[in-house]
Amino acid sequence: MLAGGAAAKASHCRKDCKQDIKSCLALLPPNQDCTGTKAEKQGCRQTHAAQRKTCRSLTKLCKQQNPSMSGTCLPASTIPSTTSTTTTTTTRPPTTTSTTTSSTSTTTLVGPITGLHYAPNHNFDSSGNYVPANAGFNLADVSNVSQLDSLPSGVKGLVWLGLCDGADSSFINAVQPFVGDPKVFGFYLMDEPDPTGRWAPLCPAANLMAESDWIHANVPGAQTFLVMINVNTSAAPVYANTYNPDNSHIDLYAPDPYPCRTEVGGCDYSGITSAIVAAEAAGIPHDSIVPVYQAFGGGGYSDDGGGQYTLPTARQEEQILAVWGALVPNPVFDYAYSWGTQNSDQALEDSPALQAVFAAHNATSAGARRE
Repeated sequence: MLAGGAAAKASHCRKDCKQDIKSCLALLPPNQDCTGTKAEKQGCRQTHAAQRKTCRSLTKLCKQQNPSMSGTCLPASTIPSTTSTTTTTTTRPPTTTSTTTSSTSTTTLVGPITGLHYAPNHNFDSSGNYVPANAGFNLADVSNVSQLDSLPSGVKGLVWLGLCDGADSSFINAVQPFVGDPKVFGFYLMDEPDPTGRWAPLCPAANLMAESDWIHANVPGAQTFLVMINVNTSAAPVYANTYNPDNSHIDLYAPDPYPCRTEVGGCDYSGITSAIVAAEAAGIPHDSIVPVYQAFGGGGYSDDGGGQYTLPTARQEEQILAVWGALVPNPVFDYAYSWGTQNSDQALEDSPALQAVFAAHNATSAGARRE
């Protein structure tokens, strides 16, 4: 009986994932699309190879996560609610689609589960109140001790530094006031630092290592964090030869794919999958990845596809959460960019509809991390 049951499960997954694997592979760009220097092309091809490997691993994931539901490969990121209607759901990295087989259907999309939620910029009103708490965000964007100490109970601070000169006197003077403060969660060292100096001021990995090591030695338990720089295109992201735990000693890393753009006529969620695969190919451990959700659009921001970023609708935001939830289900924290506007754009502070989406997500995922 046990042997027969195991064989049946394997047969179901091989059969039910065959089309999903084919569809996943069809979404990947060809190696001929890789551009740039020899090293960048090599990194791009390595990313494509990792993406193909991820597609072909669906059968294995099915055996682990869905051994008994015949007719479905991986339904993890879209869960039909208990209604009297029937929904047939197919999950393919990187998209989730639902086909209605009766008059109506209801689908609940499940995002990452974590106890900490961050949405930076304009976090404090004119009276010093922490505003994102209204939507369930409990990890504040802070830059000084007075902001940190003003936070309500249950809210921690992620301290913005933006320094990459190593553990020099300026760095130590910036961090020293936070030493011993129980409200400190960690330090946001840099946003998209550039180890080459080609796109932004040069930021050597050794300098970030010195900073991270100083924090670990002097602020026990504090996490160090950065947002990663993509040295290729959004369609074929590359993070190779930038930063990882080996060369920087940083704890947490955020690739930041923004899928909603004018030139795609909506949102291309495949970029999220591509970014995660590329980050892991660059040496970022899966448990060290921080999801970044697009929550801005318009204004003066242009994307690399010849268009502009667009503010997601509530439904599109739910889908962004669902795609991340299937791929990075248990991050240390998650990151909605952005609470505040920065470049004549729209963001969470302007959108009650998106605030409602995140209030529901943050309340639902506020418990223990999913195992």
